[in-house]
Amino acid sequence: MLIDLHKRLGRLLRRFHREERGVVAVETVIIAPFLISGLLFALGFYDFFLQQNVRDKATYTMTDALSRETAVIDDTYIDNLKATFDLIAGTRSPTQMRVSVIRFHKTNNNNDWFELRWSEVRGSGGLSPLTQADMVAEAARLPLMVGGQDLIVVETSGRHVPIIAGSVIDNIALDTRMFMTPRFASQLCFTGVCVPSTS
Repeated sequence: MLIDLHKRLGRLLRRFHREERGVVAVETVIIAPFLISGLLFALGFYDFFLQQNVRDKATYTMTDALSRETAVIDDTYIDNLKATFDLIAGTRSPTQMRVSVIRFHKTNNNNDWFELRWSEVRGSGGLSPLTQADMVAEAARLPLMVGGQDLIVVETSGRHVPIIAGSVIDNIALDTRMFMTPRFASQLCFTGVCVPSTS
């Protein structure tokens, strides 16, 4: 009887060892969470870089529009520029935009300096209008220019809101900065600051 039980148990163990009918279900239960986590992580990264790319393009578009302007611009123009940026960028968080015009002065004794012509900010956040005192720090971040040349600087700021809540890439700053010189005029004038006919 004991030998018979031993044989039965041996056959059961051999059959169990060869049986493969539940393997796929067990593997799925083990692997599925890792696959889903990996896909969500990849989707989060894709969404972050997509948002950054869209904001870069929207900022470039706003800078290009300003560079083509020949008339004096005003508060309404800047307000509409910010609204257009928000529409193009499709933002999921509050944004801020700073538009500044800077002129480079080249001197013979290498005391070159930047003059802030004007600076305007729209939206709420950490950006504030530039001042002439800021030009010393900004000089290192500005491109090389020809003496007397104006430079349009458009900066946008916001935070990345992930498409999936609880993502690893959450609340990261999306800051963009674009430079361009005026295309059809020697300068970009703001109401009360300059008139297009002067240099």
